[in-house]
Amino acid sequence: MSDDPAPKLIGRRELLARGGAFVAGAVVVTGCATTRATPGSTPPTPPTTTTAPGAAATTSAPTPSSSAAPPTTSATTPPSEVVVSTTQSGGPATYVSHGPTSANNVALTFHLGGDPSLVGELLDRMKTLGITSTLFAIGDWLSANPALGHRAVDEGHELGNHTKSHKSMLKLSRVEVRDEIVGGGQALIPFIGSIGKWFRPSGTDVPTDLILEEAGAAGYPVSVGYDIDSLDYTEPGADAVVSRVVGQLHPGAIVSLHFGHRDTIDALPQIVDALHSAGLVPVTVSGLLG
Repeated sequence: MSDDPAPKLIGRRELLARGGAFVAGAVVVTGCATTRATPGSTPPTPPTTTTAPGAAATTSAPTPSSSAAPPTTSATTPPSEVVVSTTQSGGPATYVSHGPTSANNVALTFHLGGDPSLVGELLDRMKTLGITSTLFAIGDWLSANPALGHRAVDEGHELGNHTKSHKSMLKLSRVEVRDEIVGGGQALIPFIGSIGKWFRPSGTDVPTDLILEEAGAAGYPVSVGYDIDSLDYTEPGADAVVSRVVGQLHPGAIVSLHFGHRDTIDALPQIVDALHSAGLVPVTVSGLLG
């Protein structure tokens, strides 16, 4: 799901900082499952260009962080600023896990799928709270629930591509990866008139080179990750979801949340209150990255 505007500059966070650390061999199989790389098969990540104020740009490839669990109760240090271009040139997409830290914006992003009744409840809650977000839709789910998809768009939410059928993309062939990305984008067309601007892979929070190549070929200049993982899909209780998100909030953060879970519905008001108390503004991915 994507389109591409004039070149813009956006921020990028260190790979898997805090809420996204690699855990060798670990596999999560509930909710929006994330498959971690096994030893020797860590997904490669594209080099990034860092620019410090008053210094010449340098290029370095980030390395995965340790498997230590991220803090859940205290604020973390904002990520260093990394500059990348969103211009689509036909090459691989660029992986981005956070936005600029220079503005007090935070993107609360939601994976769109699950029990339609719970989806409706979360949309009600978001409307009451007065927030609009980027909803990364599973294409097959969206096609099966058109009324909810149209409602989300009518209420100001931005739709992104979370693949066609939410398979574990690390296990797929190139052709299968392509079909998942293209199929997810095609599912958006009846709702927004295009394949959308933003893509997020399923089954992994960090895309491999293959996924980035196919995302770029499908028309997506950016693969949107996140640097705060709420783990709401594990249904740990609303208080745990709030603690995990609020303890890591910072300007430019991208937060991963999910439809289809009661904990998310119950936690959202407290998360939004914490944002406002910290002087942070919830925005869509387009509002964060441009």
